[in-house]
Amino acid sequence: LSPEPNIKKTDIKKVSELWESLGSKVKIMSVSEHDQILSLTSHLPHVIAYNIVKTSMSNEEKVKNDIVRYSAGGLRDFTRIAASNPIMWKDIFIDNSELIIHAIDNFTKNLSEFKNAIKEKNSKKLLEIFEKSKEFRELIIKAGQDTDKPDFGRK
Repeated sequence: LSPEPNIKKTDIKKVSELWESLGSKVKIMSVSEHDQILSLTSHLPHVIAYNIVKTSMSNEEKVKNDIVRYSAGGLRDFTRIAASNPIMWKDIFIDNSELIIHAIDNFTKNLSEFKNAIKEKNSKKLLEIFEKSKEFRELIIKAGQDTDKPDFGRK
């Protein structure tokens, strides 16, 4: 929750208890903290998903049909994200544009580093990227934000 400073603590508590009764985890944070966190945890993944789908669609028709036919879990997950409400995401990208652009700039820098490691066949750098990513995934699981079950426990 990101309440305005003039909101009564009792009202914040009521809203928190409502969300918790529905099974949510509630954290109180400022609007700027919320926007910073969401620019990385939600907005940037949507930017990436939209761009991966756009890249997949820009192929000739036969290749595009094969991409759809043989889509694996990774691409399917990105298309799920990219199928989000277009009007809502247009508004989010406009309203939080400064932080989203900053996240894209950092992503672009890291993507360039990744590209160079592939281009240079730098096994050490690639393993470092993969291992750090795996460690981060383990932190997400340890925090209870997902599961390590096969197919992430989805049926």
